[in-house]
Amino acid sequence: MLTNKYKIMIMTASVGYGHDQAAKVIKKHLLDKHDNLDIEIIDFIDIFPSTIGSLIKTTYLKMIDMVPSWYNLLYQGTMRLNQQSKVSSIFAHKYKKKVLTLIEASNPDVILFTNPFPSTLVSHLKRKNKINTYTASIITDYTAHSVWLDSTIDSYFVGSNILKQEMIDRGIEGSKIRVTGIPIEGKFNTPVNREEKMIELGLDVDVPTVLIMGGGLGLGSIEEVLKTTDKINKPLQLIVVAGKNQSLKEELENRIYNPKHNVKILGFCDNVHELMECSHLLVSKAGGLTMTEAVTKELPVLVFDPIPGQEVKNAQYFSDIGAAMYLKDLNEIRDAIEELLYESPQKREKMVKCCSVIRKPHAAEDVSKFILKKIDNRAFKKTPMIK
Repeated sequence: MLTNKYKIMIMTASVGYGHDQAAKVIKKHLLDKHDNLDIEIIDFIDIFPSTIGSLIKTTYLKMIDMVPSWYNLLYQGTMRLNQQSKVSSIFAHKYKKKVLTLIEASNPDVILFTNPFPSTLVSHLKRKNKINTYTASIITDYTAHSVWLDSTIDSYFVGSNILKQEMIDRGIEGSKIRVTGIPIEGKFNTPVNREEKMIELGLDVDVPTVLIMGGGLGLGSIEEVLKTTDKINKPLQLIVVAGKNQSLKEELENRIYNPKHNVKILGFCDNVHELMECSHLLVSKAGGLTMTEAVTKELPVLVFDPIPGQEVKNAQYFSDIGAAMYLKDLNEIRDAIEELLYESPQKREKMVKCCSVIRKPHAAEDVSKFILKKIDNRAFKKTPMIK
C-alpha cells in the first residue's frame, strides 16, 4: 500500500486522439486506486515553440488525410532507425535541455509514455546518465515502429503476444514486455441497455445497424463509404460519426441518402461505447484504440482506408485473427455488409466470437496495478537526480 506521495509523469503528444486518450485513461485508473499520487500529463508538442508545435500537428494531420502516401514513405523510411541513430541524436540534442529541466523540476518516480517521440529524448538522457527515472511505454498500436524501441526503457505494455514476439526479435528483452492489452475507458466494459439507446437515437431495434467512424478527428473516406452503402437496397440504419470535423458533419447532414436507410449524423461523441452497443458492424479506420474498443464491445470491424504504417498493421492483425475484415475496395464494403447482415449472418457471429476470445477488457487495470506495485516495491528506490 502506498503511504507516501508519489509523482508520475505521463508523456504524450497531441497529434492524434489515441495517444492522448490512453494517457487520460491511465491517469484516471491510477488516481481511482490511490489518492496519494501526483500525476501530470505532459504534451510533448508543448516543448516546441507554439508556432512549430502548431505546424507539426497541422502537417501531420494534413499528410495522413490528403497525401497518406507521403506518410507511408516517412514511416517505412524510418523503420530501420532506432533511438540511438544520428537523426534521433540530433533531435535529442536540440531539445534535451528543455526536457531535462522539466523532469528535474518534477522529479517523478515514474515516467510513462503513450507516444514514442518523448521517449526518444528521455531515453537519450538515460543513456547519458543525466537521469535514472523508471520509464515505461504503453504502445497504442498492434505494431511498434523502431522509434518506440530502446534498451533504456524499463517496461513495455503491449496489446498482443504477436507484438511481444516481434519486439523480442528486434532486441527487446522479453522480461520487460507485458501483454496487458491497450488501455481504454472503463465504460466500454459497462453494460448498455441497447433498446433504450436505440429508441433515444430514433432507431429500430430490429433493423441492421452499421456504425461509420473516421476517428476522433473525423478523418478517412467517410463520404466514399456512404456512396457505396447507398447501393445497398435493403432496410439499413447508419450511425455516422464525423468527429471534430464540423464541415464534414454539415456536408453529411445536407446529403441525400437511400430512402430505405435511416441515417443519423453525429459530431464528436463521448458515448461511442453506446453507439457500438447499438451496432452490428463498425466501418472505420484502424486506430489502435478504436480497434481495441470495438473488440471489447465484441463488434466486428470492416476496415477501410487505414493510415499507412501502424493502422495498416492493425488492420492486418485483426483481419488475420478473424475479428475484422481489411477491405481495399469500396465495392467490398457493400458486399461485406450485405453478406454479414443479410446473406450469411452466421459469419458475423463468428467474428463476434473471435472478438470475445481476444478482448483484454482490463488492460488499464493491469497496467495501473503493475506501475503501483513497482512504486511500492521496496526494491524500487528512487535515487537522487543525476547531475
